[in-house]
Amino acid sequence: MTTTSGPTTQRWWDSPFRLLQTNLREDDVLLDAEASVDQLVDLGYDTWLCNAGGISYFYPVHEPYQRAAPRLAQRASGDMVGDVVRAAHARDVRVLSRFDFSRLPADVVAEHPDWAFLDQDGRWYTEDGLTAICPRSDYHEVLAPRILRDFVERYPVDGVFFNWLQYPEVAYSGRYKGVCQCDRCRAAFADAHPGVPHPTALGEPGYDRWLDVAQQRLTELAERYSRVVNEVRPGTPLMLADVRMDIAFLEINSSLGGHDSDRWWVHTPGEMASLHRTSDPRVPALVHASVNMGLPYRQIAEEPTQFRRYVAQALSRGALPSSVVVGTVDVGRFPCLPAASDLLGLLRERTDLYADYRSASTVALLRPRGGTAMSAMQHTVDHAEYRGVYTALQEAHVPFDVLGLQYQEQLVHDDVVARYDVVVVPGTAGIDEAFARALDDFVRGGGSLVVTGDGFRDGRPVLESAPAAALVERLSGIAELGGRYVGPSDDRVDVPLHPVIGHFDRVETQGGVTSGVLALSTQTPFGPPEITGGNTTSGGDPALLHGTFGAGRTSQLPWAVGATVHRSGLTALGDLVAREVEVLRPRPEIVGVDLPRGVELTVGVSRGRVVLHLVNHSGGRGDRVREPIPITGSVTLTGAWAALAAQGVRALVADRRVVPLEVTDGLRVPVTVDDVLEVVEIG
Repeated sequence: MTTTSGPTTQRWWDSPFRLLQTNLREDDVLLDAEASVDQLVDLGYDTWLCNAGGISYFYPVHEPYQRAAPRLAQRASGDMVGDVVRAAHARDVRVLSRFDFSRLPADVVAEHPDWAFLDQDGRWYTEDGLTAICPRSDYHEVLAPRILRDFVERYPVDGVFFNWLQYPEVAYSGRYKGVCQCDRCRAAFADAHPGVPHPTALGEPGYDRWLDVAQQRLTELAERYSRVVNEVRPGTPLMLADVRMDIAFLEINSSLGGHDSDRWWVHTPGEMASLHRTSDPRVPALVHASVNMGLPYRQIAEEPTQFRRYVAQALSRGALPSSVVVGTVDVGRFPCLPAASDLLGLLRERTDLYADYRSASTVALLRPRGGTAMSAMQHTVDHAEYRGVYTALQEAHVPFDVLGLQYQEQLVHDDVVARYDVVVVPGTAGIDEAFARALDDFVRGGGSLVVTGDGFRDGRPVLESAPAAALVERLSGIAELGGRYVGPSDDRVDVPLHPVIGHFDRVETQGGVTSGVLALSTQTPFGPPEITGGNTTSGGDPALLHGTFGAGRTSQLPWAVGATVHRSGLTALGDLVAREVEVLRPRPEIVGVDLPRGVELTVGVSRGRVVLHLVNHSGGRGDRVREPIPITGSVTLTGAWAALAAQGVRALVADRRVVPLEVTDGLRVPVTVDDVLEVVEIG
């Protein structure tokens, strides 16, 4: 990650902004710039991300490999970009210009065949008359910097965005094309990994190494483009999806037909915002939501209430809501745009609050690799364990941050885990040695750790601080787990039985480790009910371990408890996970939450005040929320936060004063969430 200016330089993007992207079609080159700016401002936006060039150019060009939009000459000025910049700046609207160097017309590539991305079969791939370009080609290496320099010398834009600056393993149609087989890509991989065969596709030996080589190349290109732009216009931010530069760009929509998708779920906007904000708070993060329903259905409008929830989730995690529409702004065709104007208005009116906003959570949850749709495909990690634990904490109203394993190096460098009291590890897959040592040091120094799911690599624990010393045997599948249950480790009857979906690890424990209240039962028949019975868990293999490590404490559930929560939906099992976290963290400032499980609570601080965000997920299904059910409840505060509440409480969305009630534990703050979001400012 690079930034275009030093920490003491004033950067406009450090202050909250509201961005709308128009993904223009070629015929939209005739748009009315002044009218478009008026619509954008009326909807609540102050920054316009607009087409410039790459596949089609929306300003005058002269090189044979640059193709102007066919109707550009029909504009009175002959220059749409120039008109857009003048109209926007006249209304104090910033302009970011969009380039897409990923594809070119096939006849252009025919004159420069060495530019082409070669698919897994060694062929070009062409769709819709456009041929994919390799990021190692001279087009990216030589010509793209020349194009950018010429552009920023001509136009005083406020930033530059790159679409599809990546290795296009997947076509727009969704067809998988594989790893580039061009001579330059093969040579670069051979230099980095001598003797390792060049992979052709996902899952092959060497593919993970190729991902590292490819990411390094994309980072090099992004940093080179940044230098070119900033040599001409110092202090100009760059933004793209797959390399984090000055602004993190998080595309988060579910698509039509995306219900129950492994790549998107109800918390995708919030989790992506959180993991970017926690890994590097200096980089603003955009939760970028389409007003349409995905690539195959670009003209179908998103559900308005769902669109409002995207905005709510961004704000709740300290990120910035951002939107994209295909074509010009058309509120008649996309009614979700005006539906979110009031929440954008909240951000506009409370800019000072969100400029200083940072999370106050004392619990962190690790998220496996795989963020964008592309990286979710590239990193074939099962997110079920993580998502089950996330759901358990959210439904129990335990505020937490998300730490992304794709940023382990930065998490270690900045000692991010030291900010928390408890770190929850939903399986240790993907944790490297340096981050494992950082987690162990965190516990040794007095932190607490909760480990669920798979905690082993080659039979040994990944984390030295975890209570389990070795893996004895893994039970998995219906043949081994059918008829088994996790239940009380003694003769108590007040502990319910829980299923195991996924795996259960029989483990050896370290000295000083104690077994919790749960154990795995012996297996009983699960055929006709007449012959089932027993389900004896007393004395069985421990399903919950407690230990100490240095000055810290650890809990481990050596089975797929998160995956079981995710796939079963059982709240009792989710509450079990949440209780382990609550037991390990010091007495929090929030000592009671009386709200339905469908409300997500996040906590932050800004300008010396506490800020609670309450996101209402009720109504509809996960990827298409309907009008939420109005919800009332309360949050009870203690200590310093209760003292702040005594100074004053205000519900910012409802725009009303809230009167706290004195209770034994502190102050109880009544809350009402009439729609998708309420923001409670305390102090």
